[in-house]
Amino acid sequence: MNIKKGLERGPFNDTQAEKLNEALSGLDSGQLQWLSGYFSGIGQGSTATMETVDQPPVASKNAASESQAEKLNILFGSHTGNSEGLAYSLASKAKEMGIETEVSDMASFKPRNLKKITNLAVIVSTHGLGEPPVQAEDLYHFLHSKKAPDLSHVRFSVLALGDSSYVDFCQTGKDFDNALGKLGAQCVIDRQDCDVDYEEDAQAWQQTFLQVLSKSVDAGSTGETQINTAVPVREQKYSRNNPFEATILEKVRLNGRGSSKENIHLELDLEGSGLQYEPGDALGVYGANPPLLIEKVLGAANLSGNEKVQSHKGEKSLKEALTYDYELTPLSRVNLSKYEELTGSSMLKEVLSDNMKILEYLPGRDFLDLLEEEPHTFEANELLSVLRKNTPRMYSIASSQDAVEDEVHLCVSVVRYSAFGRQKEGHCSATLADRLQVDDKVKVFVDKNSRFKLPTDPETPVIMVGPGTGVAPFRAFMQHREVSEKKGPSWLFFGDRNFTTDFLYQTEWQQYLREGILTKADVAFSRDQEQRYYVQHRMMEKGKELYDWLEKGAHFYVCGDAKKMAKDVDLALREIIQQQGGVTPEKAEEYVKYLQVSKRYQSDVY
Repeated sequence: MNIKKGLERGPFNDTQAEKLNEALSGLDSGQLQWLSGYFSGIGQGSTATMETVDQPPVASKNAASESQAEKLNILFGSHTGNSEGLAYSLASKAKEMGIETEVSDMASFKPRNLKKITNLAVIVSTHGLGEPPVQAEDLYHFLHSKKAPDLSHVRFSVLALGDSSYVDFCQTGKDFDNALGKLGAQCVIDRQDCDVDYEEDAQAWQQTFLQVLSKSVDAGSTGETQINTAVPVREQKYSRNNPFEATILEKVRLNGRGSSKENIHLELDLEGSGLQYEPGDALGVYGANPPLLIEKVLGAANLSGNEKVQSHKGEKSLKEALTYDYELTPLSRVNLSKYEELTGSSMLKEVLSDNMKILEYLPGRDFLDLLEEEPHTFEANELLSVLRKNTPRMYSIASSQDAVEDEVHLCVSVVRYSAFGRQKEGHCSATLADRLQVDDKVKVFVDKNSRFKLPTDPETPVIMVGPGTGVAPFRAFMQHREVSEKKGPSWLFFGDRNFTTDFLYQTEWQQYLREGILTKADVAFSRDQEQRYYVQHRMMEKGKELYDWLEKGAHFYVCGDAKKMAKDVDLALREIIQQQGGVTPEKAEEYVKYLQVSKRYQSDVY
């Protein structure tokens, strides 16, 4: 930053500018931000002093207004809608401070308009394995291409959303940050990387960014602080940080006897919560660590569990904190980094040196495995410092509130596996399956997903691909259409292992077919024959009809496993378009991109 040059444009004589430059040039960005707030406070209480300046007070106000009038462009790339919500939240706060804003989905934003932008906020999530959301792809690739312009006129900051249980945590946000910097844009505050519990960090970033951008806490009109430091008013009382304790009304195993899978149907009571949800939304559920795992971790760490610790939820015993406030499984890159920093482990240092080594090391391991492989004598609070906060698991809601009123239904796949000499289980799914029974309570909240919704026109055809528990949101879709008495064409592709034991909600789908609420259903059971057969194979069989539905305006939905199933379904869809449309692979790619950007191809994958 050229401080002297900037001072020469301000209301200072040469001597003042020289002294100020000497005083400020050695300060870092954090110190300059602090001084900005300090001088703002002086300015608010020094009206009489300001009036002695040669320029009249009105002119000073006008100058401030012109400075603040520089538009803030907010670009968001969202997979489930969280980035979008934060973009509009930032815009609301900016407008309170008198800053003009323009919010744009990256998919609709024209890259050539980057030349016209002065102030830029980028809010973007990471999709899949370090990939940008579909809506962000074109801008992402443009910024990394030779076509990208010089952006030295742009001041920016990036808010990155991600999940630290993935190796490529917040990778898309990191890539946007690096690309903008390489193009000459000036980063006014450091990128903020947010984990699943993003609210607190996101609010802090918003406040600091706007404060630096406006150069003053004062918006210039009332003399009062305009930055909204309070938690935004939510439509619902209960949230991620204040979950509702829902009573379990019913718990049923969905698989038949002899099945190799374990799926459970849960019905929870939301009465009195005021929680509202729509088909396509998710329910956040908090699990707890199993007692046996906690005991083994305490033993390996040579701690009793009775020690008093300062959890992020307040002071309590170590055992209680390990039960409800932190996670012992799965192990993540963040755990490894904190553990290596604390212990100086040469083995972990080697693992952390390469992403491929991390990917090889993490699967199947939990915190107990790490403790046993790299023993360390912990103090109680030290142990907590290397653990991830207990984060909710998101389950696609399997009901329509119009149909079940004060209930919410879930379809949960229970995770159990053997690794490194021990039987292990999913953090939340096993809590629901083993440690909570009917009439017990579980902490939940609604997580809105604006990117996985039924068409606004109920007569629009829908194609739904949902293997296994991925069928959950489509049960909600059909319940919604049944209650609203709308019977637009609907087609379900369902798959699982065996027909006799794993056809989830079979009788309900048959009833929907009889009533005409569900128009078509095609199934694929992978292990009922020698050669494995999946939903993408059934799609290819029905390729001509599927393509005809798309040509008639059908919306295409896929829900379930992101690592393999969703990719296989996507490849099948592209091949169908190419074959049935008689187009090149490039044109098929354009067709799919059009479906995605126009919200006719939506995915809820995990």
